[in-house]
Amino acid sequence: MDERAWESLRAKEAGGDELGEALLRNTYRLDEVSHPAVHAAGRRAAEALGLGVEIEFFQARGSGDPNALLLHQADKAVILFEGPLLERLDSDELTAVCGHELAHRLLWTIDDGAYLAVDRLLDAASADARTPPQYMETHRRWALATELFADRGAFTACGDLSTTVRALLKLQTGLSSVDPEAYLRQASEQDLSVGSRGTSHPEGVARAWALQNWLNDEDVEGLITGPLDVDAPDLLDAVLLREVSMDFAARIAQTEGLRTDTVATFAAGFADPPGPLGVPGGAVVRFDEPLAVRPVDGAPMPRPRTLTAATKQYLCYLLLDLATADPEAGDPALLASMAVARRAGLTPYDDLADDELGWNDKRRAELAAAADELVG
Repeated sequence: MDERAWESLRAKEAGGDELGEALLRNTYRLDEVSHPAVHAAGRRAAEALGLGVEIEFFQARGSGDPNALLLHQADKAVILFEGPLLERLDSDELTAVCGHELAHRLLWTIDDGAYLAVDRLLDAASADARTPPQYMETHRRWALATELFADRGAFTACGDLSTTVRALLKLQTGLSSVDPEAYLRQASEQDLSVGSRGTSHPEGVARAWALQNWLNDEDVEGLITGPLDVDAPDLLDAVLLREVSMDFAARIAQTEGLRTDTVATFAAGFADPPGPLGVPGGAVVRFDEPLAVRPVDGAPMPRPRTLTAATKQYLCYLLLDLATADPEAGDPALLASMAVARRAGLTPYDDLADDELGWNDKRRAELAAAADELVG
């Protein structure tokens, strides 16, 4: 990254005066004399989060949906309420909402504003039609992760899971009376292993699930990442997919029946940059089981990831491409590739190879039987 661009994104707090004037012109300032409960909730949340910062509160005009948002400023925190939210929250719920918004400020100010710089960079990239899909998916996952971080701030502020979920439900539904325990039961009925489909926020039920599981010391990373999907990787998954491809190609090229110079040359092309082919040790990785993935930059070891059908199909095509790369390898290469597919749990491989190579039923049966014998 360009260091000057990074410093500009991290250090600059633009538009403070313009924002303040716009707020004074177009919203209602909630001063402490007239609205002491709001300020008390804000102070309680700030103290719980360890933030010693001036907080200003404003109410937007109009009767829109209930909402609250942080308007980030260098020297103070500004929380803007929208719709009839304040009418529906008790003091603890309001503390949770303030904690959520102030947690955003906590994230933007730690590590000398590094997370704020990343947020600005991804926001700018998402607004550009030329941005590659991997950056767009990275922006989506980043937004989901920051919201889960802020939800933890809401809990930290009020100190109670039910209160935090109740505040979330009131904000999302507009209802004055909700049942957080019922919502947590609803969350437990969902299959969240496929990840959140949200764009800027995880679904409400997913947020409640993530908060409860975080409090129980359970891993919730899968809600953000989902399965490893070749059709929708973020920047980190793109690196992981290249590594998986490189390792799998190397294993294929070292398999008896596929160990030719031509196959090795093709397999070496999966290295980044292309280079000498490594020889991985151990058994072939099984792709029908959760895949152990490498941690990033010394982070804790992530939970193994399942693979989508599209990713398994991609790996099948990789295997078939190498199996047919050397015209002189013939049937021994095909048989070896079918054996590799069986050991790797790539069950769609025979169908895919049949579709691409046009086997008749007799030839397919003969090849399959021979491959089964190789696997033993």
